[in-house]
Amino acid sequence: MHRLISTRRHWLARIACTALWMGAATAAATASAQSAQPIRVLVGFPPGGGTDAIARLLAERLKDELGVPVVVDNRPGAGGQIAAQALKAAAADGHTVFLSHDHTISILPQVVKNPGFDPEQDFMPIGGVATFVNAFAVSGAMPAKTFSNYVAWVSAQGGGKGAVGIPAPASTPEFLVKLIGDKYRIDLVA
Repeated sequence: MHRLISTRRHWLARIACTALWMGAATAAATASAQSAQPIRVLVGFPPGGGTDAIARLLAERLKDELGVPVVVDNRPGAGGQIAAQALKAAAADGHTVFLSHDHTISILPQVVKNPGFDPEQDFMPIGGVATFVNAFAVSGAMPAKTFSNYVAWVSAQGGGKGAVGIPAPASTPEFLVKLIGDKYRIDLVA
């Protein structure tokens, strides 16, 4: 377990450093223009998750680089919509930024009638900081040990119906679950 945690921290640190490297020139150029007002990093997911961990690493490094407090403000819920709406409502003075999965900005507005923001009008993306890998996992007690075993198991259970947990509505994992269901002709509910 210790190795897994060390590896995870190592990769999160590398991701944060890469993000900082990408934005270092901009941060250095704007540091003199910034007031001593704290910077708020909105995160649309709960504390302790991957997005939160990356935001906290970024906040530490930005604090050191800019010399002002940087606060992570978790606004979980609705697949990031709550945090996105908070960004829209914030003053456009550079002291509030939003770190989120791409689905909040790119997918939600396509499938939710009124998410409370228009990404093309309300936001300006300034960079990417991480890539998240999607994994399909089952309980170790389940008889399926491979993906093919899982498909066969769902097909044999109650008319080919299964349930799969996803992190947020209208997220990439939800669409992947629907694509898997369509491809293998099983009814997966996300």
